[in-house]
Amino acid sequence: MKDPKQRQAWSGAGDGRVRVLLECEPESAPSIIASVIERHGFDVKTCEGPKVHSCDLLDDGACPLVSGADVVVNMLHNRVTSGRSVLEEMTEMRRPPAIVSEMTHPQVVAASNGDPEFPPIRFDRVTVVETPVSAARLIGAINEAAERHRRDAPAWGDGAS
Repeated sequence: MKDPKQRQAWSGAGDGRVRVLLECEPESAPSIIASVIERHGFDVKTCEGPKVHSCDLLDDGACPLVSGADVVVNMLHNRVTSGRSVLEEMTEMRRPPAIVSEMTHPQVVAASNGDPEFPPIRFDRVTVVETPVSAARLIGAINEAAERHRRDAPAWGDGAS
């Protein structure tokens, strides 16, 4: 089990690139997926999820990697830990980052139909990319989520602080 203090952190000063957090279990080769995303001009960090190490988001309600990201790509297949999934926890944040979630077609159908065996998905806050995921579809989903997030960002005077 990894020590949470050894996890990657975002640098203080951004270089203007969109920051993408890739949440991906080790058996899905996160380093390969991250390199594909980086080749398209994104700043990428990875997290292997609560199956590998403790999850600050699930344990404490906040994660510096999630809060520092512009887009979070969730490829954890909505694994439920402590009664909640990482995806569910992110979508319930007051100001969530843009979220892309890899899902199978049956998962999309189950979530759309309110299947009680499947964690609820806020489709108004999640851009879904169905498996099997290609590089082009993943990059397209990241761009779509980032653009939607920019359009939906709170403006001064709308009650956001």
